[in-house]
Amino acid sequence: MIGPGIFLIVQRETGTRAVATVGDCQVLGTGKHERTHCNGTWVVGGSLLAGGHVAYGTINGARKDDVGKKLDVTLRGDSAYTRDLKLPAILIGLGLVLLGLLVRRMTMR
Repeated sequence: MIGPGIFLIVQRETGTRAVATVGDCQVLGTGKHERTHCNGTWVVGGSLLAGGHVAYGTINGARKDDVGKKLDVTLRGDSAYTRDLKLPAILIGLGLVLLGLLVRRMTMR
């Protein structure tokens, strides 16, 4: 859990920053396998007047209620990642708790 949390932080904190507009979201699966996939647009290469262009792609970390909203994102390839760090923090925190329990159990033997 610590590794995926660090991976998400790197994805969300490194790369080109932009503002994306969430265009649409689809909820895939049901129950504990439910996932939300959102797409949107952002400007790449400077302002549109200075030669930039509009890009369309996946916005990782966006939610269904974000449709129509502008979100601060980090661009990596043809995807954008929201700058929200709640999930990475939760993963790292749970990973540290589990690691602590494992170390405690090993030292009690």
